[in-house]
Amino acid sequence: MGKLLAVIEREFGERVRSKWFLITTFFAPLLFAALFVGPPYLAYESARSVDLSTVVIVDGTGSAMGEGIATEMAGGLMTSGKRAKVVLITPADSQRVIDSLRTAVGANTLPAVAVVDAATIATGTVRLLISGGAPLATTERIEAAAERELLRQRVAEAGLDLEQARQIAKVRMNAKVERVMKDGRSGNAKVNLVFGGGVALLLYLVIVLYGQIVLRGVTEEKQSRVSELVLASVSPRVLLAGKVLGIGGVALVQLGFWTLSVVVLLANRARLLGALGVESTSMTLPSVTAAELLPLFAYFVLGYIMYAALFAVVGSIVSSEQEAQQAQMPVVMLLVGSAALLQPALEDPNGPIARTMSIVPFSSPILMPLRLGLAAVPTSELLLSIAMLALSALAAMVAAARLYRTALLMYGKRPSVAEIFRWIRTNG
Repeated sequence: MGKLLAVIEREFGERVRSKWFLITTFFAPLLFAALFVGPPYLAYESARSVDLSTVVIVDGTGSAMGEGIATEMAGGLMTSGKRAKVVLITPADSQRVIDSLRTAVGANTLPAVAVVDAATIATGTVRLLISGGAPLATTERIEAAAERELLRQRVAEAGLDLEQARQIAKVRMNAKVERVMKDGRSGNAKVNLVFGGGVALLLYLVIVLYGQIVLRGVTEEKQSRVSELVLASVSPRVLLAGKVLGIGGVALVQLGFWTLSVVVLLANRARLLGALGVESTSMTLPSVTAAELLPLFAYFVLGYIMYAALFAVVGSIVSSEQEAQQAQMPVVMLLVGSAALLQPALEDPNGPIARTMSIVPFSSPILMPLRLGLAAVPTSELLLSIAMLALSALAAMVAAARLYRTALLMYGKRPSVAEIFRWIRTNG
């Protein structure tokens, strides 16, 4: 046990003290903040920078719909700001006027032209001519204003007065979806989706990143012949276990810090956007108990151990990093294949594909956390999945240790598949 702890301490301390560990650990929250706050702020600034008073509205409806759209675009009747120019046309001169304005839009002297006619009133179709340099928000704001004005006219035609029609036109639908579990618990479906998908992707990335670190560590030790000195005082089994657990401890520290950063950022996202002048609804974080966190922790630890052992096997049988990049592809494809199953699991978390592959050890560390965030997973399935993953992780470590003993000291020759299996059987 003392030698194992010494190896764990060496692997853990060597990487935690690295400047690159500190840089990636503390840079990631800044990147998260930029992703959570940046896009809404940039979208808000882009929409605010659009000057809709320079837009031309071509009205061929004969019902003053163009004036109503210009009013909506300016903010309503009570707004005294500049309004878009409205050009009234008849069927006889419509094509000539539109062609002239199209030329101006193409020359970037006009940002946009909106054409409304009889088809707009009948079907709600608005023709928009947008210059190449106009922001996307221009289209969205013109379309929203035209939609409100068309709704106001149709409500007014139904017999309501103008003010009632305007009040009805302001109504917006906001669906609040509540996912009800079998045990009676409920939660916001969108939040659960983000949580489940985020946990699955995070575990996938961590397993890939730190499995690669194990691979590179074994390969570098083999190339530098350091393993020959280490194996003189430590058994291959202890060395492999210490390497996997030490690097896993680094992953836990970094993952814990990143998770805490994300939780703090999400909890304060609305406040941060508000400080920048952007209106945003606060995001309700899912309530996660310790009993719900325990399976996620188990899947991370067991999934990491299993894949780290497989990456260690690859590192021990190759003689260079170039060979390692090629030899690791079967292991990487197992992970990529698991990530490819995220879409079917998202669409139907209790479907046959999701249920089956969340029990298979190679894909369960990715898919089962996703299912736990989206649906009520039967306890029997959860226990079976964890048990199979634990047995697979143990088998991978035992096989890796047996192979590690012989392959780590071989140089210049990559063993065949038959030799690999023979070493695993005979080095018990």
